[in-house]
Amino acid sequence: MNLSHEGLSIWYGTPDAPAPGDDSVVQRRGASLVVGVHPASPSNSLVVRYRVDGGMERTLPGRELRTDFDRQVQYFGVAFPEFREGRQVEYLPVLGCVGRQVPAPSMVSRYPSKFVLGPALDQVAAPNQRKTVTPNRAPGGLYYTAGLDFVACVAVQFSAPQYLCDTAAGMRVNFFVQEGLVEGAGFKATVLAGSADNMLIRPDGMGEVHIVAAFATADGARLDVEASGYVDFGPDGYRRAVAHALPDRSAIVISPLISTRHPRYRWLSRVQCVGVGYTNLEANRASYSVYAASSRAAQ
Repeated sequence: MNLSHEGLSIWYGTPDAPAPGDDSVVQRRGASLVVGVHPASPSNSLVVRYRVDGGMERTLPGRELRTDFDRQVQYFGVAFPEFREGRQVEYLPVLGCVGRQVPAPSMVSRYPSKFVLGPALDQVAAPNQRKTVTPNRAPGGLYYTAGLDFVACVAVQFSAPQYLCDTAAGMRVNFFVQEGLVEGAGFKATVLAGSADNMLIRPDGMGEVHIVAAFATADGARLDVEASGYVDFGPDGYRRAVAHALPDRSAIVISPLISTRHPRYRWLSRVQCVGVGYTNLEANRASYSVYAASSRAAQ
């Protein structure tokens, strides 16, 4: 499958990007695919939309596997969850990059690819071969698992970093947003100018994130955003910050808190979000994907 739109291209089901095809019978545990994208960019974000037996649509984030800089090609991997029920899975990868996407919006609700699921898991092994796995339990007798649901991809363009001063706690560097885009599941927004990250880079090379931002959605809502977290600039990050020469590509992990009274987005005020992504400081850019975290407990 090859798809192109707005200067972006994706492909899968090829030797370099293997994926289950229409005639494939796939095991219910461990199903996955690889998606190739062009051109390569740190702002690229990939999600796979899928549904089982025509039911509710769900999304899965893509994880960057590798980049071929000579060919300007990136590869993303996507792992499907274990399928306990259902017979047929339909899916569509969607690539977003700073306001552009492939496939075209008119195709996003379609599912051009599908695969068939193998026998139910409880039919694969004979009864005397089945195992029950008991997770490690906390002292109180409970164990907890985390759920992550995709919220949006954020890409920002900022002015040249402002290397402010070397403080007793570390090097202060400010990043002021010029423009940015937010692409979520069913909504779009812009990052308002004046949003900023007032970062402190510690002597161990870790950048402490202090983001204060505002998002304006396409339907007129305003979202207040505060985020803390880390950017790992490496063991020599502090020295490089003092020299005004931070590395171009570094991992971002943040915990945004989003607040609004708009009825459509009020649910965002009631969840804890997690954002993961990368910097692209040579281009004065950063991008990350945001997920809503949930906690589940079992006796």
